[in-house]
Amino acid sequence: MQNTNISLNDQNTVVNSNVALFDSQYLNAISAFAQIMAQGAATVPAHLQGNQADCMAVAMQAAQWQMNPFAVAQKTHLINGVLGYEAQLVNAVISRSGILSNRFEYEWFGPWERIIGRFAIRKNDKGKEYRVPNWNLADEEGVGIKVWATLKGEDKPRVLELFLAQARVRNSTLWADDPRQQMAYLAVKRWSRLYCPDVILGVYTPDELEERNEKDITPANTAHVSLKEIAESSAVGEPETTASAQEPTSNIDSLADEFRNQIDKANDVDQAKAIRADIEAQKSALGAALFTELKNKAVQRYHLVNARNSVEAEINSLPQPDEPGAAERFAALEKKLAAAKRHLGDELYDGFSTTLLDMKPEYITS
Repeated sequence: MQNTNISLNDQNTVVNSNVALFDSQYLNAISAFAQIMAQGAATVPAHLQGNQADCMAVAMQAAQWQMNPFAVAQKTHLINGVLGYEAQLVNAVISRSGILSNRFEYEWFGPWERIIGRFAIRKNDKGKEYRVPNWNLADEEGVGIKVWATLKGEDKPRVLELFLAQARVRNSTLWADDPRQQMAYLAVKRWSRLYCPDVILGVYTPDELEERNEKDITPANTAHVSLKEIAESSAVGEPETTASAQEPTSNIDSLADEFRNQIDKANDVDQAKAIRADIEAQKSALGAALFTELKNKAVQRYHLVNARNSVEAEINSLPQPDEPGAAERFAALEKKLAAAKRHLGDELYDGFSTTLLDMKPEYITS
């Protein structure tokens, strides 16, 4: 039987998880712990349940940070197959890492009175109220935060200034409720990336995961039409005509561009369905290639709009965190978002994921 006990002396010496890989006693013990951890239900988030390898990675990271692995696990998430950590956890790690001679200090500057308390209350289709920011880009001018802390062995603090306009990902309702707190979290994370990246090396938060990979924004070629189909659309069963009797190419191109523009602007399913019907009515004029392309675009837009509006409605109808059943509603929303990913696309999905991760600490407590 393997010895899974770790002596106090060993526990004090094994701090770096990379070094721990070469300590067989430590490795055996943490592997056994990960096996138990993977069996958790209420104490372990869904993406770690039954996953011993990821539980082991979280446990090793928690050991390096000298934190409770179950508490760390509750602050993790999965985006595009990458295990990430909430900004709240990253901030706590930096604060207690031992590399600072003092705690972080903050100074909010600029006309925050143009931001604080300026939110609008809206209602979704079910009559549920929610808050949204009620300021514009002009109001953000000059608004920001300064954060500083002193590294051990140094006399002067390292300073970082961050403007509200630099907070690119902020589509959570928490930005309407407490923008100063959200800016403080973001500023500490940016400070740590700049001045002590070794402390959180390999640890990413949602917006960083979103920025790590370049996205191919080239429109996909959705039309799959054979030469035979193109020929049939213009020749088979039709009498030969002169060039003067045919529809001018410029008119067809203009019609196709107009349909593309309408598709991109469609914001509800009724609009998408109406555009699809108009495309069907112009099938003979468009020809097989353009008709197939536009029909596919309209169908894709319908599913995207339907999925996006459905997820937005669920977010806006969430009960307050302290209301009965709030945690269950939030968990159901996470599953709904995962199911809608194939229709939303990476960019929208990542944006919604970031929103839920910002809200999660309010609904799911450790």
